[in-house]
Amino acid sequence: MRKNNTICAIMIIIGCLFFSAAICTLASHDDQRVPNWKTGITSEIEKERVSARQVALDNRKDTIEYLRSVLNSPTEERENFFTSTTSRNVAIFLLGKLRAKEAVNDLMKWLSPKAGQGTTIWALPILTPAGYALVEIGLPSVPPLVDLLKSGATGRVIDLRDQSIKIIVAIKGLAETELLFEDALAKEADPTKKENLKLSLDFLKDPRFRKILQRVYNEVNRLE
Repeated sequence: MRKNNTICAIMIIIGCLFFSAAICTLASHDDQRVPNWKTGITSEIEKERVSARQVALDNRKDTIEYLRSVLNSPTEERENFFTSTTSRNVAIFLLGKLRAKEAVNDLMKWLSPKAGQGTTIWALPILTPAGYALVEIGLPSVPPLVDLLKSGATGRVIDLRDQSIKIIVAIKGLAETELLFEDALAKEADPTKKENLKLSLDFLKDPRFRKILQRVYNEVNRLE
């Protein structure tokens, strides 16, 4: 009886060792399927190059999702809206540099300071931190900004109409922005939205503001 129990115990131990080895082998295979993308893209093995491509894309997606969570976190006590080194504004900056079109709607919510945010600054910058990020992202930012202009939304400290027009002009230039507004105005059926768009178009055509807008375009695109 003891002999049988000993044999059973030995068989169980062997089975466990075999199972552990199988798991290690599978893990090793997984490591091969998902290599470090920096070395993987130069691999001589096509499968590893393809896998590395996906790893790089997944890393970018994870980074953007994390940055969006920082962007949308609750405001902290004494958090300054304009200070570039706050956690939120670092996240905003990186979302712009990554051209994260997935974050456009999130960034739109931070074009103007929220209640509780400080706004101490020597002079207002051309654009807000989120404004610069939307310019970096480019064309995907334009439709939501046009919708914002249609809504006639205002902002705390920052005039959202002024800010939205400046961002669109920084992306598309004066002439194309004017054509965009004229086309949107012709297609809009809602009287209130139409009136808000007309105000924006008139604002754009004002000679004094037009000079400011041209300077905004030149500075943001480093033409001056």
